[in-house]
Amino acid sequence: MSVIPTSNARSHLVHLVAGCWADGGGLSELVAATVLAQAQLGHQVSLLFLGGQAEHPLVESCRKAGVRVRVFRRSWPRVIYFSREMLVGLDAELRGAAHLYLYSCWTFPVWWGAYRARALGVPYSVAPQGCLDPVRRAYGKFRKLLAWHCFDRALLRRATWLHATATSEAGWMRDALGAACPPIRVIPNGVDGACFDAVPAQPRTQTVLYLGRLHPLKGLDLLLEAWEKIAPSSDWQLLIAGPADGYELPPSATVRRLPPCYGADKVRLLKSASIFILPTRSENFGIVVAEALWCRTPVICTKGAPWEVLGEYWTEISAEGIATALKALMALTLEEREAQFKPIFDRAAMDYNWQTIATALLP
Repeated sequence: MSVIPTSNARSHLVHLVAGCWADGGGLSELVAATVLAQAQLGHQVSLLFLGGQAEHPLVESCRKAGVRVRVFRRSWPRVIYFSREMLVGLDAELRGAAHLYLYSCWTFPVWWGAYRARALGVPYSVAPQGCLDPVRRAYGKFRKLLAWHCFDRALLRRATWLHATATSEAGWMRDALGAACPPIRVIPNGVDGACFDAVPAQPRTQTVLYLGRLHPLKGLDLLLEAWEKIAPSSDWQLLIAGPADGYELPPSATVRRLPPCYGADKVRLLKSASIFILPTRSENFGIVVAEALWCRTPVICTKGAPWEVLGEYWTEISAEGIATALKALMALTLEEREAQFKPIFDRAAMDYNWQTIATALLP
């Protein structure tokens, strides 16, 4: 983990994101977890986001830890996550702040947050969280190109520093911003270890688990094609859990669909599966991989995410590559899988601790 040295001084830190919602995927979880960890370190922390959807469960934990949570009403045009209330009310939240953390790109809260921070003399950083990946930029290309030239490129170049979750994401930043790219801190996302450790170990079932949004970029079509190729015995099942987000899962007698799972339910799923799989086409990090490793669950992940630590189970983005990895890992006994992944499990427990990461993110 590469970081710039940070100050030990206690300060007021403000985090601004378009949404911190229950169905907001990994972004909502990592923002709330960062905020909570910094509050537990003794900092005065504020969390700002738009309402209109159910909050992520960790937001309430933030409140209990003393975080000021401000939820702004969302307005038309909703496509850019606009908020008239934020337009007039953000300055009051930023005055006196030591640092503003912005997350993602292409949205009004990020644009307005950067603009007002500069006007008020508040240093800010941006965590694009994969938005600069060329594959993701190709989705909605013309809308994103317009936003890039009008807003995002300038606000990123004027940031005090940028947060990349992996060296590959840092490369996307340098490619997109050129010589004007600000300093970059490479800091991974983390795992709420206390929450995960509070759930007892579960009996392992012969289950391959996917947990995340059902989006075309997630590569579920490749996973289903691979599953048909290996034609596993009836002892094995494939579970796909998560909110629908642009990809419809076709009916199948060998695949079980589950609704989104959060909190202890998610941890139990991860701890009971024999294999976790992320068949993604594009991912800046893949927080659920770190969560699975924390649960000591073996992982297969495509090279759409930066998980080369998985060795032979970091596979090509193809049905053939996924099928080969699945077949090899499913052929091992429970004990053999545990022994093969033990060094990776042990490293995950050290590298993805939120307290360490929250400290590295201090201004």
